Amino acid sequence: MAPSVNQIVELPSKKLNSSEDPSYMPELPHKSLNIPVKVKPSPEELAKGRFNDANIKLFLSGMHRDGVVILEDVIDPAHLDKINEFMVQDTEKELKKGEALHRNFGAENIQQGPPLVPSEYFFDDVYLNELLFHAATLYLGPNPTWNMITGNNALPNGTRRQPVHSDAMCNHPPAPFYAIGNIYTVDASPENGSTEIWLGTHVYNSEAQTPRRPKGDTNILDEFVEERKKTLPGFQPVVKKGSILFRDMRTWHAGMPNKSDTMRFMIALGFSARWWHGTARFRLPSKTGTYERLMHGTKSHGIVPLVNEIPLEEYNEMRDAHDFNDSEKATWESEVF
Repeated sequence: MAPSVNQIVELPSKKLNSSEDPSYMPELPHKSLNIPVKVKPSPEELAKGRFNDANIKLFLSGMHRDGVVILEDVIDPAHLDKINEFMVQDTEKELKKGEALHRNFGAENIQQGPPLVPSEYFFDDVYLNELLFHAATLYLGPNPTWNMITGNNALPNGTRRQPVHSDAMCNHPPAPFYAIGNIYTVDASPENGSTEIWLGTHVYNSEAQTPRRPKGDTNILDEFVEERKKTLPGFQPVVKKGSILFRDMRTWHAGMPNKSDTMRFMIALGFSARWWHGTARFRLPSKTGTYERLMHGTKSHGIVPLVNEIPLEEYNEMRDAHDFNDSEKATWESEVF
């Protein structure tokens, strides 16, 4: 006997959606757990510099839902050890000068650019990481621009935290338009000040993320922070040295005090969707071979560097600048799309 129309259209009384069904994507933690997705590439993916389809699905699911994904074990830890050694010595040198270092949001966190010269500190798996480039093109679309290289250092024995904020210094659309690869040079945890992340806030409420206070202030308004605490509050992830924390720029976050006795340095590489008409650029020292190496290393990977070459002496003076210079800052405050 043929089934009736009612039998044909009858649905189960309760159907799990994909995020609730662990058999659909076991590696995707349930949203209520408030932990980030981790994508670990296979040896084949590392060799090819591209994620396979299963990891693409996991990566994009995590980014669109949470705004943050950790790319695990994609950098040689020994390379980060060498960079970290340079940064510790660099900070100690600055502290010995007795000058007041700029502290981001007044916390024990200073802006400190990573070393791009001499060449012994420029590692391909840090600055020309093919899997990071693949992640940027997957999330932002074809030919994203690369326009930021910077870093920060959470000083030891910290006591103060930053306010919850997003990094956008301009009004921004509800679509992914900018992403940042954060690379810790040591194992990062709550003990040494891993960045507090608020999962899912990249699509939480655009009004909360729009600067309303003095120009350049990107703090999240208190009422939105308090409301979000009731559901999924911020947390500090554990990120292994050699991994990259990839995050949407709109995601709320806050620098946290480093309670340990050693410095915690982090590199930040920023990528913009091609359709986002920003004109910011990062600086490279001229006549050092760094520019040529970077342009060659991005060729055929769908990444378009936006670079200003400046004399080495000027680069060394501006590497740790805590802010854009006047002409650079203007490009961020007048972004259009």
